[in-house]
Amino acid sequence: MATIINSLKIAYSTAIFRHGTKRFPEIMAAYETPVKEYASVTYTKTEIDKARDNGFITEEEYTDTIGLVE
Repeated sequence: MATIINSLKIAYSTAIFRHGTKRFPEIMAAYETPVKEYASVTYTKTEIDKARDNGFITEEEYTDTIGLVE
């Protein structure tokens, strides 16, 4: 299992969900779930909805992330 670097996880999440400057296929596969987990507890549903509506994440990525919201 790859070591997850917290600052990289946060940077990926910000780039994907807030800025749309990266997409999940562009990041290391080991970070996909940790980034979704981070987003699910850090961003509001409205922010996650906006990422989907802006095309920053796919419907599947959206569903995965929303499914982690507590």
